[in-house]
This record gives sequence, structure tokens and C-alpha cells, in this order.
Amino acid sequence: MKDTLFYLIIYDLPDNDLANKRRTRLHKLLSGYGKWTQYSVFECFLTAMQFAKLQTQIEKLIKLEDGVRIYVLDAGSVRRTITYGSEKPAREQVIML
Repeated sequence: MKDTLFYLIIYDLPDNDLANKRRTRLHKLLSGYGKWTQYSVFECFLTAMQFAKLQTQIEKLIKLEDGVRIYVLDAGSVRRTITYGSEKPAREQVIML
């Protein structure tokens, strides 16, 4: 398995028509990279190259009034994650035939 880090991505965009369109596009973008866990929260296991590509795409999409936070966590942080009522973050296994 390639070296990956765990990225917790949280976003908050204003409540107006233009921001709503960006929010939808951001949600669709992040859905291609990770797991949607809460309303504006995604958990992603990404390689350095995947993360660089995602950063570029986010930077092109968001505006100054938008808020996007990305927390970079190592494997130890993921193992120490405490969850209630849901699963711990885990990289989904992909089996290719």
C-alpha cells in the first residue's frame, strides 16, 4: 500500500446562492477523495500526490469568504481517535481483480 496520511477536511461556506453552488461542487469533489462522515466533514486517506491535486482543486473552487480547514494526521493519531456511535476512521480496502 502506498504511503498515505489521514486528512480531516472541514468546510463552512456562507448561506447564499453562489456559495450554495460552490458547496455542492466542493462536496462532490471531496466525495471523490474520501468518506463523508458528518454534514461538512470528510475523512480522507491520501498519498502526497493525491493531496497536492486536491489542494489545487480546492484553491480554484473556494472564495475568500469560504472556510476550509484541513487537518493532517499521522497513523498514530488515527489509532488514538476516540469515536462514539460510529466507526473509527479506516482506509477502505479496495480489491482489484
